[in-house]
Amino acid sequence: MGGVKFGGAAIVDLNDLHRQWYDWTMKNGPKPEFLKNHVAYYLLAPGNTGANGEWKYADGLETLTANPRTFYLDSKNGDANGVFRSGLLSENNPSGSTDKFTYDPLDTKRGENVEGIDPKEKTFAIDQTYALSIGTDGLVYHTDPLPNETPLIGCPRLTLWVSIDTPDVDLSVDLYEIQPDGTSIALWNDIRRLRYRESLREGKLVKPGEIVRCDFNPGLFVARRLMKGSRLRLIVSSPNSILWQKNYCSGGVVAEETAKDARTCHVRVYHDAEHPSGIQLPLR
Repeated sequence: MGGVKFGGAAIVDLNDLHRQWYDWTMKNGPKPEFLKNHVAYYLLAPGNTGANGEWKYADGLETLTANPRTFYLDSKNGDANGVFRSGLLSENNPSGSTDKFTYDPLDTKRGENVEGIDPKEKTFAIDQTYALSIGTDGLVYHTDPLPNETPLIGCPRLTLWVSIDTPDVDLSVDLYEIQPDGTSIALWNDIRRLRYRESLREGKLVKPGEIVRCDFNPGLFVARRLMKGSRLRLIVSSPNSILWQKNYCSGGVVAEETAKDARTCHVRVYHDAEHPSGIQLPLR
C-alpha cells in the first residue's frame, strides 16, 4: 500500500488504495450486474414523469444505433414558418420546393419576449414559448402521429442544404416530442456556425447564393419511449438570443463584431432530389 511518513504517522494514498481495491475486486469478485454488457443506458418511459423507466444493455454502441430511419424535410408551397403552418417530416421523397426564413441580428424580440420574461425553472424542457414565437424567423416541421409507442434510442443526425446572402450565419436546430395532449418534450438540439461546416478548425465563408451542406451531429444520445400518437417537431432557426454570442453575419471575427457590422441574413433550406435535407432518427 502506498503512503508516506509525516511526523511519525503514516499517510495513506487513498487513490492508490482505491486502485488496489478496484483491481482486486475486478479480478476476484463477482462482476456487477450493471456491467454485464459493454453499453448500459436508461430508457425513459412514455410521458413526462420519468418514472417506470428501465435499464437496458447492448453489446456495442454501433449495433445499438444502427439502421436509423430518415425523415426528409418538405413543405407545401414553401410554407413552414410556424407551429400552426408547419412543414413535414416524411419518409417519402421531398417535393422539391424550398423554405426560407430571415435572421436579423438587430431584432431583440426573442430575448425580450421569450427568454427574458421569467426564468422558467419549473417548465424547463417542456416550455413551448420559443416554438410558438417562430414566424418568418424560423422553420417548423412535424411528423405524422406515431401509430404505436416507439422507442427513440440513439443519436439523431440532421443534414441541411442551405444558401444565404451573407458571408456567414449561425443555425440552430431543436427536436421535440409533441404528445397527444399537446405536451412538448425537448429531446435534442445543436448549433452550427456555417463557416465551420467543413472543419471546426478552419472557417470557410459562404458565397452569396451558394448551396452548401451543413451537418448537425454532436453525438448526443437519446433513450426514450415516445407515446403512441406523438409527433416529432423539428425547429430550424438562427440563435437570436441573450444567452448566446451573436453572429452579426459580416464574415469578420464574430467576437469583435458589433451592431455596426450587422447584416440581415436570408436563409433558404432546400429539399429536393439533389439536396435532400433530412434527419436520421433512431426509431426502434
